[in-house]
Amino acid sequence: MTITFYKQSKSIPRYYTMHDRQGNLFSQYTFTSVWGTVLESGREKVYTFDSPGEMEKKIQFLMKKRILSGYKVLYSYSRDSVYTEIFNSFGNQHAV
Repeated sequence: MTITFYKQSKSIPRYYTMHDRQGNLFSQYTFTSVWGTVLESGREKVYTFDSPGEMEKKIQFLMKKRILSGYKVLYSYSRDSVYTEIFNSFGNQHAV
């Protein structure tokens, strides 16, 4: 699962990406957020959860928070149908 948001702030683009590419040794349910002015680097936070439901709620919360603060969906991809549906609902309403 990967989703990247984009926001033009003054003359500087800002990015916010969530992905589950890197796992965690202590929890099966994790995802990472990376944000900043460059797609390849920036600040990073790893979230860990005890259940997939908790993780999905946090992902939806962060996505809504980004949309409400002016970000638009730049890119999204997932093999999991749950995330594909979530991405489609956000992407159709808020695409670049």
